[in-house]
Amino acid sequence: MIVTERKTDVFNQRAGGKGETIMEHIVDEKVYGGKIITYARVILKPGCSLGLHKHVGTSETMYLLQGTGLYNYNGKESTLHAGDVTFCPENESHSIENIGEDDLLIMALIVKENED
Repeated sequence: MIVTERKTDVFNQRAGGKGETIMEHIVDEKVYGGKIITYARVILKPGCSLGLHKHVGTSETMYLLQGTGLYNYNGKESTLHAGDVTFCPENESHSIENIGEDDLLIMALIVKENED
């Protein structure tokens, strides 16, 4: 199957963050039968952030493609660069902010942890 139709969402102050969060969805969640909630390229312009949020019923893996980010995992901050990978399991919290001069590009994978 070749996926050609994609959608892009733009969120203002996502999860209480700063500026815009741009999500370019790679495939619709229906492709995976609802097991994968989001598979997207996330773009944060300089100074923008995805606010601190808790994953309830899901986990998230982020792979940084470009840029420099300040990552907060349950209150512990780390500086991340292209090539770094983070994992936020169910019931844990995280956020990320673009602290660089270029766009921060992230591949985000959010997986459903609980079966209904």
